[in-house]
Amino acid sequence: MFEKEFIKDHQYIIATDEVGRGPLAGPVVTCAVGVRVDNLAVLASILKEYGVTDSKKLSLKKMERILEELNLSTFKKQNFHDLFEYSVEKITPKKIDEVNIFQASLLGMKKSCHNILKQDSVVLVDGKFPFKSTKVKDVHAVIKGDSKSVLIGLASIIAKVFRDRLMIKEARKFPYYGFEKNAGYPTAAHRKAIEEYGITPIHRKTFKGVKEFVQE
Repeated sequence: MFEKEFIKDHQYIIATDEVGRGPLAGPVVTCAVGVRVDNLAVLASILKEYGVTDSKKLSLKKMERILEELNLSTFKKQNFHDLFEYSVEKITPKKIDEVNIFQASLLGMKKSCHNILKQDSVVLVDGKFPFKSTKVKDVHAVIKGDSKSVLIGLASIIAKVFRDRLMIKEARKFPYYGFEKNAGYPTAAHRKAIEEYGITPIHRKTFKGVKEFVQE
């Protein structure tokens, strides 16, 4: 169990990941999954059995099936499960433009973790860089963590499905951009729609492919 090396002297472990750094539109979504160390082995076994891994390696159908198995077909911003709890945050395109996508991702992961933080927590952050926090001292960056840790993998799946569903809703407001299919990523059809119809309020104005069409 990958997480075992991090839980010495801790009673609670939190794992966090983000989805949506690359799109031209929509928020970056982060999720944190927290579990008591006493329940970690059981949860890890269940998640492995369900095929939890990096969301980028799974189809949407597979991810939704995993969430159904966990009774998370409809999830909220923050919720409790029999074995774990989770929290989802979304950082708006406006905030992304203000602080840059890297800082926005760290901010979202920190907020997600703070929402479910316990007194004696250790935090695993997917990627090369941990966030800085005055509320928790033991924060570890895990490169390719969503493939190594089933907890980070679960966080990535929840964030991915949450964001995809959110972008489907945005597609109803802005029907020309194909958000229900591309989730805001820079596909050829999306770029063509920007050229033809301009940008929307949910486009990231500092991103290449968008900033060229910003009207002052």
